[in-house]
Amino acid sequence: MSKKPAVDKDFVDAFNLDLTRLGSVAQIAITNLTGSGDVFELLDDEGQFVTLLPVTATPEVTAAAYRLYGQGLNRGLRAGEELAWSKLRHLIGAAGKD
Repeated sequence: MSKKPAVDKDFVDAFNLDLTRLGSVAQIAITNLTGSGDVFELLDDEGQFVTLLPVTATPEVTAAAYRLYGQGLNRGLRAGEELAWSKLRHLIGAAGKD
């Protein structure tokens, strides 16, 4: 039975280097949300918490998860923007004139 790696500073530094080599702007960090040591934090390009990932996640899987997060975030922002414009057009009486 193989032992899981410990999420410590060396693990985080090596993992973040691997993410950079993959061209990902994501980073990971040691989490204070749980004391189990079985997870780490996925951070966005501004260092903000995104989610917890298991210590068994590879840098490739982590980079893919971050890309999917970014796609979902962008779609959500676009949907919100479209809704706001729709409401504005309705408020000014321009609805249906497009």
